[in-house]
Amino acid sequence: MLNKLCNLVNGLIYIAVTNLYSKPKAILKLLFHPTAIYGVNYYPEKEEKSKFHILWDQCVNIFRYGYVDEFYYLYGLNIKNFRKKEDYLVYGEFMRRRDKLNLSTHHNSSCILRNKLYFGVFAAAFGVDTPENIAYIRNGDILLLGKGEHTSIELFISTYEGTFFCKPMDGECGMGVFKLEINSGCLKINNDNSDISTLIKMLDGVDFLIQRCITQHSVLSKLHPSSINSMRLVTVRSLKDNKIYVLPSILRIGTNGSIVDNTSQGGVAVGFNLTTGRLNEYGLQKPQFGLRIDTHPNSKIKFADYTIPFIKETIEQAKYFHSFLNLHSIGWDVAIGENGPIFIEGNDNWEINGPQSCNCGLVKYFKEYFYR
Repeated sequence: MLNKLCNLVNGLIYIAVTNLYSKPKAILKLLFHPTAIYGVNYYPEKEEKSKFHILWDQCVNIFRYGYVDEFYYLYGLNIKNFRKKEDYLVYGEFMRRRDKLNLSTHHNSSCILRNKLYFGVFAAAFGVDTPENIAYIRNGDILLLGKGEHTSIELFISTYEGTFFCKPMDGECGMGVFKLEINSGCLKINNDNSDISTLIKMLDGVDFLIQRCITQHSVLSKLHPSSINSMRLVTVRSLKDNKIYVLPSILRIGTNGSIVDNTSQGGVAVGFNLTTGRLNEYGLQKPQFGLRIDTHPNSKIKFADYTIPFIKETIEQAKYFHSFLNLHSIGWDVAIGENGPIFIEGNDNWEINGPQSCNCGLVKYFKEYFYR
């Protein structure tokens, strides 16, 4: 009874704050800083709605949900007679439902996904291929994983050879990740010659995981060889039949020699057919890097002519892995090696803007799999 009363009070407070503060604030922001009205058009060849129509759409969104739809232009909702706004899942509604289903229990698997070290250990236990974890770095101390031995950065450099990725333990969107190459004690960081003092500065103050660089499938490498070009594959456990399904997903591809494929770092996202693995005709970039393109800017490969290898095996493996985790939905980052999928990480806080902008609106999937 007390819990129901608390939930009711919290609900009333949320409604009051949203209607008396958040919505009026959003309207003022829209009027005085109208970037949501004069956004970047991803479809310049099509007829755009009038600015009044776009303003009305955004006002409706504020009245219904309390905020402006920041992905309005990315989804192409500014185009006349093109896409239906009601087909596209609103971010706030999605986020609240996603987090309620994934994080509502005190003992769930989110901690496994959010810690890159835990993720590798768990995946290995179930025979899922992941990048090899070499060492854990904390406060300048290196723990050699699998050996239980501690060493210094200097000794590590003199002992180990090869190419590695250094990743912040709790990093997201490719932030803080760098490539480390060791050859007879000589160092390269992100393909540039470097030294131990620079490496020590880069590792200072953050816990890092060192992983051996994987070798991606030659077909994936042709797209952009400098980065590991990975899928964001979304799996969801239906509340109706408890079976695991796959939602529309994307392939992320690096550009301009970047070592990461994240769109926040300049990469391009492309949707694909879940049955055949064939890419859609167009890929999308964030406005500061580009817009809608049908050809990779560096490799000049047309997306529509490209097919992701091992798509069936990847989907089967993702469903299998998900079956051991008591989470409702997971956004997997999956690379493809010469022998099949390699699971880089999983995310309980996955996003919808990529899958929706590159494929279709997810409202129908939301209604089907996120409610009983």
